[in-house]
Amino acid sequence: MSDGSSISSHDGHGPSFTFYPAIYVLPTHLSLESLHRVEECLLNRDARLTYDPSEARVFLGNIGQRKRAILELRSRGVCTELEMRSVPGGVHVDGALDLGTETESDGQTNQSTGHLKRARSSDAEVDGSFINSDLIRVVRLGWLEKCVEEKDLVPMDQYIIYQGRRVQHPDDKATKGSEILHRAQQDVSRPHRGTTHRGTTHRPPKLYKQSTSENEDTPPPAPDWVTNHVSYACMRSAPLHPPNERFIDQLVKIRKVRELTLDEIGVRAYSTSIAAIAAYPCEFRRASEVLALPGCDMKIANLFAEFQQSGDGSLVAASALDTDPVLRVLHHFYRIWGVGAKTARDFYYARQWRDLDDIVEHGWNSLSRVQQIGVKYYDELLEGIPRAEVEEIARVVHRHASAVRPGVECIVVGGYRRGKEASGDADLVLSHRDESATHNLVVDVVSSLETEGWITHTLALHLTTSTRDQQTLPLRHDTGNHFDTLDKALVVWQDPSFNDTSPSTPEKKKRNPNPHRRVDIIISPWRTVGCAVLGWSGDTTFERDLRRHAKKSRGWKFDSSGVRERTSGGQVIDLERGGETWQEREKLVMEGLGIGWRPPGERCTR
Repeated sequence: MSDGSSISSHDGHGPSFTFYPAIYVLPTHLSLESLHRVEECLLNRDARLTYDPSEARVFLGNIGQRKRAILELRSRGVCTELEMRSVPGGVHVDGALDLGTETESDGQTNQSTGHLKRARSSDAEVDGSFINSDLIRVVRLGWLEKCVEEKDLVPMDQYIIYQGRRVQHPDDKATKGSEILHRAQQDVSRPHRGTTHRGTTHRPPKLYKQSTSENEDTPPPAPDWVTNHVSYACMRSAPLHPPNERFIDQLVKIRKVRELTLDEIGVRAYSTSIAAIAAYPCEFRRASEVLALPGCDMKIANLFAEFQQSGDGSLVAASALDTDPVLRVLHHFYRIWGVGAKTARDFYYARQWRDLDDIVEHGWNSLSRVQQIGVKYYDELLEGIPRAEVEEIARVVHRHASAVRPGVECIVVGGYRRGKEASGDADLVLSHRDESATHNLVVDVVSSLETEGWITHTLALHLTTSTRDQQTLPLRHDTGNHFDTLDKALVVWQDPSFNDTSPSTPEKKKRNPNPHRRVDIIISPWRTVGCAVLGWSGDTTFERDLRRHAKKSRGWKFDSSGVRERTSGGQVIDLERGGETWQEREKLVMEGLGIGWRPPGERCTR
C-alpha cells in the first residue's frame, strides 16, 4: 500500500480532476503530513475535495481489502450494496479489485499495433461511465500517484477496492431535513445533460438552488488571493470583524463540536474554511461565492445556503453545541483550564461525571494542579480580560522585570495585539538587547511578582531556552508538537489591592474580590525577538499555515525561537539582522519568510 509520501502536492503540471465527482480522502493509515500532501495535490489539480462523506462518490485511501473499505464507509455513515461491474467480453465482476483490460471507453485502438492506447485527459473520457452514474468507489491511493506520475488521468479499474451503490441505513428514521438533503444528493448524482462539442461531461449541479436574482446579480470582483488560489492563511489579510462574522460564528461552533468528538480532520478542515471566509472582504450574497474560496467545498456552501434561509442566521449543526445534552456537558468540562477534549470525554464517559460538583465530590484528588485551579476559579477564568486591564498587567510586569534587569522591553501579544476587546489571557513577551540579561530572567520576574502578591499560583515554569544557552530550537527536536519552546511562566494573576473597610481578624482574612486572571510571561533573546512576537501574535490557523508555508516554500523550520534550514543540517537562518526595534525585526521575519508584512489586526483567522 502507498502512504502518499511520493505524491507531490504541486509540480506545475499534471492532470485535472475537474470532471470527477466529489473525492473524500480516508485518513486511515496516513500521517497528518501525508494527508496534507494528498489533499493539496487534489486541490491544486482542481479536484472537488470534500470533508463530508455523504457528498463523496470517490473515497481515496491507503487500504487494500474490500472488507476494510466497507468498514470505512459504514463507520462514516455511508451504507452501500455491492455493485456488479462489467468488463470487456461480457464478464461481470463484483465491486472488488479488477485487474482486467481497459474498456473501449478507456482507450482507443492503435491501428498500427492493434493495442489499446489510453485517451488523454484532455478528451475527458476516462472513467466516463462511472462519472455519469450514481455509484460509489473506494480507490487505492496508488491511482492518484499514477496520475501524477503519468501527468495524465489513468483509468481507475485496477485500483478499485470496492464499488457499490448507496442505500439508506435500515435503522434510519428520515426527518424532513434529511429527506431534502437526500433528494439534493440524488440531483447531484444524476448525469448532467449538457455536454461540450467534444463530449466532455459538465460538473454536476450544486446542492444549493440558485435563484433567478442570483444569476442576474453581478458578483463583486474576487480578491487576488481567490483568483490565484492562495491557500495559506498567513498570506491573506483577515480582520478582527470580517463582513461574514455571523456565519463564521456558526462555523466556529460546528468546529467545536468536531473537536469535542475527537474529529481532528474535521477540525482542521473547518479551520481552513473559516480562515478563508474571514479573509473575504465582502458579505456573501450567494453560495457560489463561498464555493470559490480556497478550502471551502460544497459542504460549506450548503451551510451558507442554510444560514441564509434560516431567518435567524443559525445552523442546525451549530445549535447542537447548546441543545445536545451530551455535547453541552462535554463543552462545560472542556472549558476548565487544563482540560482538553479527550479529558472532557473521560470525565463524562469513563467517570460518569455530569457537572463541576461531581468533579469536586468524586475526583478532586485525581485532578492535576492546573485542573484544580481551573475548577476552583472556573467562572473567573472564563471572563474576558478588558484591554485596560491587560495594559495594567503589562505595566506591573514591566516594572518588576526592569527592577531585576534594567532595560527589559515588554511587548503585549496574543489577542490584545490583534485588537480584541477582551482576551482570554494576557500574553507578554519580555526581551533585552543584552542576551545575557534574558538568561533565567523568568525566574527572577516571577519571584518578584509573587513577593508583592500579584501571582497567586505559578502553574508552570519552563527554562527550555536557558538550558540550551538561548539558541534556536535544534532541528532534531522537531517532534510535530508546535507548542512554544521559549522560557515562560504560566501563572494565575490577581490584583492584590482592594478597598475593604470591614475589620479583619486573625481567624478570618479579608477576601480579595478582584478576579483571577491567566497570564503567560514569555522570555525571548533579542536575537530572535521578531520570531517570538510573530509566533505569539497570530490566530491558530495563521500560525499553522505560517509553519507550513516556511516548510513548503523555503525548506525552513519556523517557530518562536527562530528559523532553521531543514536541508543543510539545521543551520540557523538569521532573518532579523539590521532590525533596530522589535517591530522592525518582526517585519523582517515576515518579509524573509515570503508572506509580506500585515499588521496583527489582519491575522485574525479565528
